[in-house]
Amino acid sequence: MKVMVSMVLALAVFANIGTLKDGHNWGDDFAQYIINAQNIIEAKPFNSGVMLENVVIYPPGLPLLLAPILKAAGLNFKAFKFINILFWFLSLIFIYSLLRRRAGGPWAVMGAVFLAFSSYFFVYKQNVLSDIPFFCAVCACFYLLEEGNFAGFIAAITAALWLRSAGVILFAAGLFYFLFIKHDRKAAAIIFTALLINEFVLWCWMGWHPGLFGVMLNDPYAFLHNVLNNFVTVFQAVWYFLCPAQTIFSQWLFHCLAPWVSFVAPLLYASMAWSLVRGFQKKSITCLECFSFFYITVLIVESGYSQPPDAFTRFILPLLPAILIGALRLPGMVIKLILGVLLLVNASNIIVNWDFNDDVLSLPVNAQLTDWVKQHTRPDERFMFCKPRALALLTGREGTAPWVLPEQEGHFVQRVRDFGITQVISLKDNDPRGLTAGLEKSSMFKQVWENAGYKVFEPNIKK
Repeated sequence: MKVMVSMVLALAVFANIGTLKDGHNWGDDFAQYIINAQNIIEAKPFNSGVMLENVVIYPPGLPLLLAPILKAAGLNFKAFKFINILFWFLSLIFIYSLLRRRAGGPWAVMGAVFLAFSSYFFVYKQNVLSDIPFFCAVCACFYLLEEGNFAGFIAAITAALWLRSAGVILFAAGLFYFLFIKHDRKAAAIIFTALLINEFVLWCWMGWHPGLFGVMLNDPYAFLHNVLNNFVTVFQAVWYFLCPAQTIFSQWLFHCLAPWVSFVAPLLYASMAWSLVRGFQKKSITCLECFSFFYITVLIVESGYSQPPDAFTRFILPLLPAILIGALRLPGMVIKLILGVLLLVNASNIIVNWDFNDDVLSLPVNAQLTDWVKQHTRPDERFMFCKPRALALLTGREGTAPWVLPEQEGHFVQRVRDFGITQVISLKDNDPRGLTAGLEKSSMFKQVWENAGYKVFEPNIKK
C-alpha cells in the first residue's frame, strides 16, 4: 500500500514538473517579485524600478527565494515556477501528518492524494507568486505546533509573514490561543516580541505603504456595501478549488452547486463563529481553528475588492487544513464518495489541461511592443500602460498605469503631466474605458507606433 501511494504521489510530482511552461501571463504581480529579486542581487532599494506609484509593496520572502535562481539562471520562468511544486508537495507532508493524527492513515492518504492531483494547482503552478510558499508556511506552523516544537512554530509564522502580509494573522491567532486558551503568558510574550521584531525589520526594509487600505478608507460605506454583496465569494472560491470549472463537466458541476454554496455560506460562517465561542468557553479550541476563523474573516473583508471566485481561490489555500479536518465530521462513506467524485473531476481536468499554457509574453504582438519600447525610448523616459510592472521587467523602463484608482480616470491628462509621461500605450481591443479612442481624438496626443494589439502615443502637454 505504501509503495502504491508513493508511486501515485511521485506520478503527480513528475506530471507537474513535466508540464511547466516558460513565460508568464500578463498578471503584473509576478513582475514586481522578480524586479524585487533583481534589486536584492544588485543591492538597490527594494522597490526601485517597479512602478512610479506602486500602491502595494510585497514582503521580501519570495524575492529572496527567487534571487539565487535569477542570479544563476537569469529570467528562467520554469525555474521560478518549480518553487510552487516544491512547496506544494512539502505542504502535503504537513497536511498528511495533521490528518493522520485526527483520523488515521487511510483518510490522511486520501486527503494527500486529492491535493496532489488538484487541477487548480496543476494550472496555478504556472504563476510566479507567493501564495504556494505562504500556504506551505501555514501548514508547517501548525504541524510544528502539534509536534511541540515551539521554536519551529515561531520560525514558520515568521516565514509566513515574510512571504505575505497576511502572515500577521498567524501571530494574532497564536497570541489569542496561548493567552486565552493555554494561558501561557511566556509563549504569548515570545510571539508578540517576534511580531514586533519582524515588523520593525520589514518596515526598515520596505517602509510603510497603506496600499489597498486606501481604497477601503476612501469610501468605507461603498466598500462595506461591496463586502456584503461579495460575502459568498470566499465560500465559492473554496468550492472552486475543490471543483475547478475548467472543463464542460466541471463547469456544469461547479455552477450547479454554486447557488447552494451561496445559500449555506452565512450558516457556515455563523457556525464557525459559534464554534469559536464554544471552544473559547470550554478552552478546547485549537490554534488552527483560531487562525481559520480570523483568516476567513479577513478574506470576507477583502472580498469587497470584487474579484470572481476563480481569481479569489488562491487566497483560500491556507484554509485547506481546516477544511479537510472539518470534513471528518461527515460520515465516513459520505466523505469517501464526495472525495472520490471530486478526485475524478480533478483528474479529468488535468488530462484536458495537460498542455495548459497561458504565456503571453512571448506572443509576437507583445514581443514587438517590448522591443519597440527598448529600442525607441531612453531608460529615463516614463510610460503609461495597463500592465506597467510587467513592461518594466521586460524593458527596464519604469512607468505607471493610466489610472490606479477609478476616480483617477477623470484626471488622466493631469496624471500624464504630473508624472512626466513620454509614451502612452493603449490597447486596440479589449478597451472598455475607451482610452484608445480618446487619445486618437485628442490634439494633445500624437500616435507614433502601432501593431496588431497596441498603439503608442506621445503627449504634447505643457507642464
